[in-house]
Amino acid sequence: MAITITASESSPIPTGEYRVELTGIELVDGQFGRQLRWTFSVLEMGKTLSAYSTVSSSLNAKCMRWASALLGRSIKAGESVNFDALVGQTATATVVRKRKEDGSEFNAIEDLLPDNE
Repeated sequence: MAITITASESSPIPTGEYRVELTGIELVDGQFGRQLRWTFSVLEMGKTLSAYSTVSSSLNAKCMRWASALLGRSIKAGESVNFDALVGQTATATVVRKRKEDGSEFNAIEDLLPDNE
């Protein structure tokens, strides 16, 4: 049986704020050590975006700020956060377009804010 794959172009979405759902989070070894890889579905665009954050317990760290946005509330000092339980939660992502050295463009999530809906 022949394996046939139809090529498609993957162009970045325009810069803006989009409602996203966290579809996965995993601990990975990255170029900066242990990191969380966040996978989001951009609900109104049908696109998938990934982002990375350090693993830090600081309330100012990206992972705690994003967890707070997905929970829709502030995280208090001393509180334990189950990041796996965040999967399925929604938030508003500030998405930007960035350019690689080769001139191609890609999307990056600049910030995550609590969901307005």
